[in-house]
Amino acid sequence: MLFIAPPDGDEESFDYETCRLGRYPNFPPYGLGILAARVRAIGIDVRVLNLNNLVLGGAVRALDYNTIVTRALIKEISEYNPDFIGITCMFSQTHKSLVNVCNKVRYLTDVPIAVGGVHVTNSLAEAHTRDTFLADLLVVDHFFTHESDSLLPAFLLLKGCAATSYNVGVDSPPTGKLLNITPAHDLITLPDLAENGHIGSYHCFKLKGTRFSTVLFNRGCRGNCTFCSVRNFNGPGVRGRSVQSVIDELLILKNNHGVGHVVWLDDDFLFDRKRSLALFEQMIRQDVGITWDCTNGVIAASCTDEVIGAAAASGCLGLHIGMESGNPEILRRIRKPGTVEVFLRAAAVLRKYESINSRVFLIIGFPNETFSQVKDTFDVAKEMNLDWCNITQLQPLPNTPIFDEANATVSDLSSIKFSAGAYGSQKKNLMSLDYTNIMKASPDIPNPNDLKLLWAYMNYHLNFKRLLHETRPAKLSQMLAYLNYVADEVAPDDPLAQEFRSYLQNLLDK
Repeated sequence: MLFIAPPDGDEESFDYETCRLGRYPNFPPYGLGILAARVRAIGIDVRVLNLNNLVLGGAVRALDYNTIVTRALIKEISEYNPDFIGITCMFSQTHKSLVNVCNKVRYLTDVPIAVGGVHVTNSLAEAHTRDTFLADLLVVDHFFTHESDSLLPAFLLLKGCAATSYNVGVDSPPTGKLLNITPAHDLITLPDLAENGHIGSYHCFKLKGTRFSTVLFNRGCRGNCTFCSVRNFNGPGVRGRSVQSVIDELLILKNNHGVGHVVWLDDDFLFDRKRSLALFEQMIRQDVGITWDCTNGVIAASCTDEVIGAAAASGCLGLHIGMESGNPEILRRIRKPGTVEVFLRAAAVLRKYESINSRVFLIIGFPNETFSQVKDTFDVAKEMNLDWCNITQLQPLPNTPIFDEANATVSDLSSIKFSAGAYGSQKKNLMSLDYTNIMKASPDIPNPNDLKLLWAYMNYHLNFKRLLHETRPAKLSQMLAYLNYVADEVAPDDPLAQEFRSYLQNLLDK
């Protein structure tokens, strides 16, 4: 069996300069690693073709995107001659890339093609996206939804697996000992991942040449936020691996693959206090010696002194809190598991641990959200006074309650993308706009242009301006490392990032 991870973005959206700057994310395809281990366990030989990594590495050397993808597929399919091909897709922004890869594969071979992943699950779950999705993927034989840990191996053992199928069936989410599986890291944790792109939000705190990978402790999330599809993919609740199975995986990454830093992929990493403390204790006791971060974010209620202190001792370099809004009404409306008071308490704990770079996720542009409610988010985030605020405009995603609430429509699945990020729709440097008077206490609802100005205002005042009051050497060094990344890779044309980098260099006598 051949698994394929398509490039995160299609050729049209791919920017060679962004690639050369190293700004594109380049995570190992962890889900394919799990499925590869499952398939190996039933005696089937398996390979993983990471086209995203190949495109990023090749584009740095000035090779053509389409040529890289086409040649890699021809080589792998002709040499390996697979009997079955599985292609994953996690994000809606990858839809066009998925379609392109599927069409190229079908041109090269007539073996069965299966697709699966979060985007596949979400698109098939909604009536208004299902027809468009299926019409785009007429060359695909099988569609797998949800995690498929048990379903895929069982399906591959069946006779007649070439029969066309819309939905293979409902898979039971793995629980208990079934979760204690180490992915096939020999197939997914490639040595050049961090050279060709970046993994997580805290890569700038590690020395160049450090090898990165990812690990999963828990599946699912206790929350049920209306803008998130995690529960729809993983099911309700949280399922956790044994602590020792995770330690074993970390030691394999360190000893067999030379990994020095991992990103936890969990949506609710600190769900169980006792298990979290046991994990951190064993990381120290068994001398794992790997630093880590939670780029995906943690739930604020879990950030107690006991847990965060243990996290710092075990090698935590950074984490995000998922707050999204500082307005109580919006928090209730989006079913966020947290209150303003909880967020402020978590921030007070995190500020005690200077070795952890602590950040918060904020979203603006919720349906019917007013200027006053955005201002509440700004005010609470300012009071939290964490190291950085990641601010995004809401992009309603299919298979989420807020998609219907926002009256969102989809005619082209590839048009769904976040505003921020390397593949985001936000291309103009918003910091060059005049956002001086945009923040106000008003019952009016911001229009799309207002949201851009609000984003710029919040970004300046919550992120850059706060640096003028930072005096702690550890934090100044952290933020200089981060602004080096922002100024050199994220926004090299932004004089604001350059100015504040120079300010920090002066403070640190550099």
